[in-house]
Amino acid sequence: MKRIVPILIMLIYTLSCERQSILDSCDCTDHAKLPISIDWSKSGITPQNVTLLFYSNAEGNLAFEHIYEHNSNAIQSYAHIPAGEYTVVVFNELRNQIKNMTIRGDKNLSTLEFHASENTDVAMHSTEQKYINTPGMLGLQTIRNLVVTSEMIDYTHGNLSTKVSDYTKTKSEILLNLEPENKVNLSSITLHVNGLNNARMPALVNLKSISEGYMVDKNENSTKPTTIQFNMNNRTYDSGSTVNGTISTQITLFGTLGDRNSIVDHTKDTQIILEVFFKLVDKEKTLVSQSINITNHITFDKEKEGAINFPAYISLDKALPDVEPEDDGDSGFDSELEDWDIIDIPL
Repeated sequence: MKRIVPILIMLIYTLSCERQSILDSCDCTDHAKLPISIDWSKSGITPQNVTLLFYSNAEGNLAFEHIYEHNSNAIQSYAHIPAGEYTVVVFNELRNQIKNMTIRGDKNLSTLEFHASENTDVAMHSTEQKYINTPGMLGLQTIRNLVVTSEMIDYTHGNLSTKVSDYTKTKSEILLNLEPENKVNLSSITLHVNGLNNARMPALVNLKSISEGYMVDKNENSTKPTTIQFNMNNRTYDSGSTVNGTISTQITLFGTLGDRNSIVDHTKDTQIILEVFFKLVDKEKTLVSQSINITNHITFDKEKEGAINFPAYISLDKALPDVEPEDDGDSGFDSELEDWDIIDIPL
């Protein structure tokens, strides 16, 4: 019995060192104690929680996960990591905590992806592509070639009696002053419409053949084309006109397929199409639509990797037809609350 107790104690100690918690309870002397600090200002995110995934470079698999509650301390947390070589992926929040976003393939770095969740409440089905929700913000940074040595373990626990090498000092601080970038971008769309006075608001838009997610190891977007559906409102009439004007909105999206800074991975079958639906102000609420191919008119923000800019001036080819308003009191001219019922369009 006396021999069993020490064995149990050693087992409990080992298990506690393998499990990382928000409270940083592990104080394992055979693990490097790596300080963490993250500046989220570059991403524009203030997270509630922070996740670090440590992948073994030798095996490619997930070796450790460290999570903590975001704070403003100089050293925000410590990760306790055994000797080895790692790639570290840092992102805001916990798994699947980001709005309208899921994490896939997290057991291996090569399969780690973030995806916008599927939208199953689509009002206007006009494509065989999967519809996705507009994703929340994903701030992410990948740190490669983190090498934890026995010297680093001793150094981070203050056990070295001799001067430590600059290499060890630098590697021990590799998780300090990180600056994740946002892999999801906020884009503005403005659409000019002739005959805008004939439309109820909001308009319904399908943005087709945009990426559903982000592949971490490749630093590329998913090449599976999907569609985002959203409303466009914010009606503003041209100066001196009560007929023609613009509608606008902002949406979040991962961006183009594959290469995050070009349209090179878009084929003739995956052109980026802006499809706009209007309900007119007549009694029948006549439905009209127009589509615009904007693939070759999209530009990329050089200061923000992966950020796309829609054309500054998108104009519909045809004016909305003149119709007799439903009645003078409620024509829909100033309506902001038009409901869109589910309509399946034959493909």
